[in-house]
Amino acid sequence: MKAKRLLGALLAGGLAAAVAMPASDALAKKNDVQADAPATKKAINLTLPGIAWGMSPRDVANQIDRILDDDYRPLYKDAQPGVQMTDLDRQIAEEKAEFRRSRIDFGSLPTGMDASPLRTEYTYNNKEAVMSFTRSHGDASITQTYFFFIQERLWKVIEERKLSDSSPLGKSYTEAVVKLSTNYGVPGRVQQPDGTTRFAIEVDWKDANSHLRAVQRSETSLALAYEDNGTLANLSSLRTNKATQDTGIDPDVAAAIRGPSQDPGPPPDKKKKR
Repeated sequence: MKAKRLLGALLAGGLAAAVAMPASDALAKKNDVQADAPATKKAINLTLPGIAWGMSPRDVANQIDRILDDDYRPLYKDAQPGVQMTDLDRQIAEEKAEFRRSRIDFGSLPTGMDASPLRTEYTYNNKEAVMSFTRSHGDASITQTYFFFIQERLWKVIEERKLSDSSPLGKSYTEAVVKLSTNYGVPGRVQQPDGTTRFAIEVDWKDANSHLRAVQRSETSLALAYEDNGTLANLSSLRTNKATQDTGIDPDVAAAIRGPSQDPGPPPDKKKKR
């Protein structure tokens, strides 16, 4: 109970600090990524067996096939030859195919992901992609798992989780973070939302290989975002194409509106937040 009260105070303090913190300071803190996250006393392991950093989309798909084979094995054992077996064959084949069809490439065109809570987890025109997995049999609290790739290498896995009395992490965000802190042997760092690069409160940890963020979705849901430390350290060089601000006005039209007699002023200072 003491740990829960302490973390509740930290979370409340984090939200209050978010109001007072300038956006530019919040952005700079976000850019520190995992540098200041507390080191865990226990390894941060991915939930799904056989999944590892650096795997290609094909490697991940093949491992998902093995996971599904394991999931369905007890069902096959109890199924009667004939219609039941055929139905299981169809179901597992569809789940395997569905995962492969789920791939979204972040090229030059916007995607539906931009309207989701995952909109800050990727960039465009940097050879990034995502695949999603909905597991029919397994931990029911995990509603969706997303696999993020950059240059065809897995570097991030995000699990969307429901919280309830039956969930392994408990029934509330605070309770989940307390359990994670207890499991990893150290309280996590509270990260405030800044409205630009972070839209919800996060608590994070790191070990030698991975960075973990517990992202609040609501009082009864969260996302666990696992990230490869090596990729995080090199994101700036991997993401060579930077996003530009879209005003919705064609540059030629904007110039015509401004007119030749108006001084456009100095170029924007790239060091300052737009």
